[in-house]
Amino acid sequence: MPSPFVYEEPVASGDLIDRTDELAALRDRTSEGRNSRLEGPRRFGKTSLVRALLADAEREGGVPVEVNFLGCVTSADVAERIERAYGRQLDGPLRRWFDGLVRTFQPTLSAAPAGVGVRARPQAGAPGLLDRLSLPRRIHERTGRQCAIAFDEFQEVLRIDPALPGVFRSELESHGAAAAYVFSGSHPGMMRELFADRRHAFFAQASPIELGPLPPDALAEHVTARFAEGRRDPGEALGPLLDAAEGHPQRAMLLAHHLYQQTAAGGEADVETWTRALQRARREAAGEVEVVWDTSSGLERRVLRTIAHRTVALTGREAAERFGLGKSGSTQVAVERLVGDGHLMPDAAARSGWRLVDPFLAAWLREDQ
Repeated sequence: MPSPFVYEEPVASGDLIDRTDELAALRDRTSEGRNSRLEGPRRFGKTSLVRALLADAEREGGVPVEVNFLGCVTSADVAERIERAYGRQLDGPLRRWFDGLVRTFQPTLSAAPAGVGVRARPQAGAPGLLDRLSLPRRIHERTGRQCAIAFDEFQEVLRIDPALPGVFRSELESHGAAAAYVFSGSHPGMMRELFADRRHAFFAQASPIELGPLPPDALAEHVTARFAEGRRDPGEALGPLLDAAEGHPQRAMLLAHHLYQQTAAGGEADVETWTRALQRARREAAGEVEVVWDTSSGLERRVLRTIAHRTVALTGREAAERFGLGKSGSTQVAVERLVGDGHLMPDAAARSGWRLVDPFLAAWLREDQ
């Protein structure tokens, strides 16, 4: 039996672990036509949760649409991404209606000079974008059905043009009961800036729903059940797996996958099995860990090393002597950058008040540096 642990992509709703409360909150807000934003580090299951919500909305008669803005660099890209998402996800009579309607919209692209190729419209408020943002309102007017719209990697609209979120809001605020929106993104700092900074158009426009680490009891139950389905037992490796994962959803599934692969059908994992599985999991993730280290500044590296050791405060003699971290306001600036990039999260139990999001990076810094 192949490994039941999915770690490379979003999981099906049946594989969500301990997200019942968050999903219920999203359902309630969506049914009431209210907007939400998902807060959580990378690979904590935001997309998986959104897809479970959209599937529920469809079963309740809604129109679900998921749009991912990753890779968009112009407002025309954004408009085209929205159009493609509707084209892929609508079906039946609604899809046929959409096929006709979209041909009445302003184009997202225009002919390039001399008739060679195409070029994007440069304006943030291009009519083509507003046309496509109006689709939930038009669907509601035609069918009476509410749309559930998920905008993933929404921070990209701010990267493209600081004025672009205002274009979104100018249309979205007119939708009322026609649509409920869920916003998520992989850059926590930019997402907070978009929704918590009064200078931005989306200030206070979506209530936050936070995704934290998975509790060890729920994670243990999930891993044990999946092992049992494959006639395997995690045995004495389960405890070390929970400790190594530190509640990180993707890292937990990566570790469980390799442990499952190393455990024979009908067998039980032992310490030797766990050691092999841990080595393989860390080897697979080594490239990601090294990228974080390579792209961090010297000060950020010292901050990461200090926090990784957990028992050392960010200020004081020990931080200075062991990690070269002096008393300076720049340390706090580095912490804020790392938090904004999604590498740190609060931890009241740690001397520094922080923990590294990726337990593999933390272990590497403790053991190999």
